[in-house]
Amino acid sequence: MSLKDFERDVINRQRNIVFPDTVLNEARFYRNIASGQAIYRPILKVSVVALLLYIFIFDSASLAGVIAYLLHEKYPENFLPDLMSCFWLSGSLLFWAIVASRGLFASPKPRRIRRGYRRSSIR
Repeated sequence: MSLKDFERDVINRQRNIVFPDTVLNEARFYRNIASGQAIYRPILKVSVVALLLYIFIFDSASLAGVIAYLLHEKYPENFLPDLMSCFWLSGSLLFWAIVASRGLFASPKPRRIRRGYRRSSIR
């Protein structure tokens, strides 16, 4: 990649002027987090733990409320929106648990074994 192409790419990634740019940047953000290849420094790990605790507490309380409402009603008329919110909250909990586990407990990178100089097969 030439220097000019690199500069253009950096400028395009930082531009959030129109709707498609914001969507692309947000998708890139979540893809980088979920890929497990991001480098998490200690302060970032603390932030991920804080975010995970916030989401876990909020989603767990919301999920418990929706389930309690569904169990309280004998014959709920419109249970589909409540059921969808159960799936949404469960999916959110699962996504952030996976992201946090990949970020906080990253698998060690395989070490390359250096073999030194190869011997010549010609004698």
